[in-house]
Amino acid sequence: MAAEPENTANLESRLGSSYGRSFWLLFGSTFALNVSSNLFVLYPLQLVALGASATVIGAIIGAWSVASLAARPISGPLIDRYGRRNVAARLLAVDTLVVALYMPIHSIGWHIYAVRALHGAIEGTARVALFALLYDLLPRGREGTAMATFSLCGMGPAAVAPYCGELLIRRLGFGGFFAAAIAVTAASSLMVAMIPADVRPHSQPHPAPVPRDSRSYAQLFADPGLMPLWIVTVLFSLSISPRLSFVAPFAYQRGITQVGTYFAIYAVLGMSVRLFSGPVMDRVGLERMLPPSMMVLAAGIAMIGATGHFGMLDLAAAVGGIGHGYLYPALSAMVIARTEIGATGRSSGIYQSLYDVGSMVGPYALGAIAGASGYAPMFVVAGMLSLAGAIYFIAADPELRVRRPA
Repeated sequence: MAAEPENTANLESRLGSSYGRSFWLLFGSTFALNVSSNLFVLYPLQLVALGASATVIGAIIGAWSVASLAARPISGPLIDRYGRRNVAARLLAVDTLVVALYMPIHSIGWHIYAVRALHGAIEGTARVALFALLYDLLPRGREGTAMATFSLCGMGPAAVAPYCGELLIRRLGFGGFFAAAIAVTAASSLMVAMIPADVRPHSQPHPAPVPRDSRSYAQLFADPGLMPLWIVTVLFSLSISPRLSFVAPFAYQRGITQVGTYFAIYAVLGMSVRLFSGPVMDRVGLERMLPPSMMVLAAGIAMIGATGHFGMLDLAAAVGGIGHGYLYPALSAMVIARTEIGATGRSSGIYQSLYDVGSMVGPYALGAIAGASGYAPMFVVAGMLSLAGAIYFIAADPELRVRRPA
């Protein structure tokens, strides 16, 4: 049973921080977990070395999301019973052990799918708990600014982890690569365990206890304010899924052996945008920021198909990073802003699940396109999915039709 929540307002006053100690511990935990995830963008290189085709690579990578999605229905009850902080800390500790299971794998077979599935089930559920914790820490009315700040813990690791992963693989092999992933996953577990308890909403110094989620999954999924966000989440996830699965094999196929540059440029531009985008999003409106962000991302993903021509992969990274840099915090902040306090756990579960749907289907479906037509057409198709999301949101979102810039 979780301890009584600490008074977050008093804690923040004592520390003199606008967000508080719990916010930054959650930031650090998520940052470390994302380092591990971004190391795994290079995992397809080991699969190539083991003889896997594009279709097999897509299936193996997609097994993570299949299992994560399958385990998602238990995330809400787990969080309700044991608390968001406790669920995240314990599952991340187990996740540390699961990452170690990759080390003895040296051939393509059922065991590699089993490890990927276990990894997805454990880490995916932990991410739901982490995101549910974040709901309580974003100040109402300033979700764009706060989410832009927090989302740096996703883009930062994307800038450095692939470079570090390539260096580890070249000098220490995949053994050193997996050892690093184990270490940062353990650090993630330790940091979230240091959060005093499930925190109270940041914007309310002395709130009443937050009730357990009162609305069903079906009610939240059908909510007219949230439904357009759920559709956009799937299309967003589908569109970016080939970045993690196929950029490295495609670049190596075209004679580019330093793929870390792509991920670094993408992440640095995304972080740069987020450092200054928060006030802009709050002023202009999150709804009005989302469609153009998806359009820019669509161009960046489609341009990966021109890899091999001078500078095109780097240019694709820059364009895609800018689009992603605006899109993710705007989308996440809208989900949070449109969710009532008592429904955070289930709303987080739906958001993460739909993202996993895209991450699951993308490697399979787009991998099949790559197997039949090549990587270049596949990246163009992926970009068109993000463009479709922008067009759909413009047509479907009720808030977009009534909001005006402040």
